[in-house]
Amino acid sequence: MALVDQYSGVIFDYGGVLVFHQTRQDIEKMASVARLPTDIFEKHYWTDRCAYDKGLMTAEDYWNDLAKRTQTSFSPAQIEGLIEGDVESWIRFDQVMYGFADRLRSEGKRVAVLSNMPHELGQTIRTRTQGFKPFHHVTLSYEVRSIKPEREIYEHCLSGIGLRAEETIFLDDRLENVEGARQLGIHAIHFTSSNEILPRLMSNGNR
Repeated sequence: MALVDQYSGVIFDYGGVLVFHQTRQDIEKMASVARLPTDIFEKHYWTDRCAYDKGLMTAEDYWNDLAKRTQTSFSPAQIEGLIEGDVESWIRFDQVMYGFADRLRSEGKRVAVLSNMPHELGQTIRTRTQGFKPFHHVTLSYEVRSIKPEREIYEHCLSGIGLRAEETIFLDDRLENVEGARQLGIHAIHFTSSNEILPRLMSNGNR
């Protein structure tokens, strides 16, 4: 019996699992809009990202805060361009992983998305793409005011998918999120690439 067959559902992280990571070109493009050196922009891009993902600050607040920390200011047009560039950098879908999700669903498995992401990205995925279509349930951090690896966000997803922790596999590219899931009894796997992880899931053990 394949490893995945021993579980009733699979929960997928979004960024770095269902979609490819941002490219260097993405970061350089946003840095150009911000009129900042790429290394400075990238460093501050992740500061306060948790608050933004948690829905505790608006996109305008997030970008204005970044500007303040880099001793500059952004015009409304720049902020609009930064929001657009940020969203576009996170919607390059990995068709291999979507094929895997479709296969699981066709076999009767429950499938869900559990992701830290801001409002603008979530709304774009819902209104402009089919990125959430294959999934029975979606838990997004900005909607539940909780981020991985906090316990509450995992519990929300388990409730939504209708499964117990021990009935699920969780795939995430960040080790801290994997550990957070394991603390609840979820079989969590550190996702590195579809080429490495999918064969493990389809094998008879978790090597």
